[in-house]
Amino acid sequence: MASKRVIIFLGVLIFVPLASYFAIRFARGERLNPQTGTLTSTGLLVAASVPEGASVFVDGKLKTATDDTINLAPGEYEVEIKKDGFHSWQKHLRIEKELVTKTDVYLFSSFPSLKSLTRTGAADPVISPDSQKIVFSVATASAGKRGLWLLDISGRVLGLSHEPRQIIESAPRGRDFSQGTCQWSPDSKEIIVALEEENFLLSADKLNDPIELVDITPNLDFILAQWEKEKTLRQEEQISKLPNKLLEAVEGSIDNIAFSPDEKMIFYTATASATIPQNIKTPLPATNSQPEERQIKPGKIYVYDLTEDKNFFIMDEEKPSAISHQSSATTPKALSWFPTSRHLFFVRENKVTIFEYDNTNWVDVYTGAFENGFAFPFPSADNILILASLGENQPPNLYAVSLR
Repeated sequence: MASKRVIIFLGVLIFVPLASYFAIRFARGERLNPQTGTLTSTGLLVAASVPEGASVFVDGKLKTATDDTINLAPGEYEVEIKKDGFHSWQKHLRIEKELVTKTDVYLFSSFPSLKSLTRTGAADPVISPDSQKIVFSVATASAGKRGLWLLDISGRVLGLSHEPRQIIESAPRGRDFSQGTCQWSPDSKEIIVALEEENFLLSADKLNDPIELVDITPNLDFILAQWEKEKTLRQEEQISKLPNKLLEAVEGSIDNIAFSPDEKMIFYTATASATIPQNIKTPLPATNSQPEERQIKPGKIYVYDLTEDKNFFIMDEEKPSAISHQSSATTPKALSWFPTSRHLFFVRENKVTIFEYDNTNWVDVYTGAFENGFAFPFPSADNILILASLGENQPPNLYAVSLR
């Protein structure tokens, strides 16, 4: 009995450290190489996607489904993620030993559907600075109530959308607010509507009483100056978050800076040549392995990633047709951030495209006629909003185009 206890005790002394040793190496991503019989270091690919359950292919071979983790030997791989009914995603990735690389894929529907959000016409829509609301005018003779209307696109529980609501009604023999020009306040709570010789300040949260309105024309310049001051302070606050080394390097060389919704990236237009120095921040492990450009040139648009200190060329501002994979592109009408903060939203004539911040995975999410280049993403990133006339001799209306 004593000898058995000694054997068990010695076995435990040997097994526990040995098991702990292999568990630690396993947790670090090391796996048994069947050819050599030794443990070799691997890297981890975390294949995450929205929606989940997409197929993950590595160098053309099916490996698993999202969301899952794959152990891969260090090296370069072609990774593709597919799901029926959605545009596929693909990217050249570098896997490093004992480090985690994550895909964070957002798949867009291949068969978008349209849903009408207005039915009595929508003219001159203007989106609010917070991208949550749209004010538009209704002036068609068939409409029950002419005037200005507001549509909230911020979303509701279970994806139900808000119904448009009127914020000012045109009097039958008085002021016709449907013919006014609208301008949002920086906080998206008020709207100035300009008529021929009058200006009125409306609340965006209620139906305004025309009888209670006061002409603000005498104070208009002061109000607009205050609004401009608010916008300037907001921009200065955002720019103060940029690294000093970056600001010093590109001073006087960039313009049209736009922060992503999470304020971790910017896109900007270069107005003069400059060089962004290396290692503005301490390099992070497993960063984006797509090629970057730190020599910026005038007339080109770039994205700078504040977290990873990476700078990616996006497009030529004047000649987007030079982009090889978008040879038919015309001059951009609008370039903005998509709500994911990892994509850009690109509006052209009869086409809306979404692509990743590192200039990969361009997807035409909508192709068809829409009015005046009016196309914006919903804050939920599930739909885009367009202004279109889909019937002969019908006024344009607002439509939601589903993305998934």
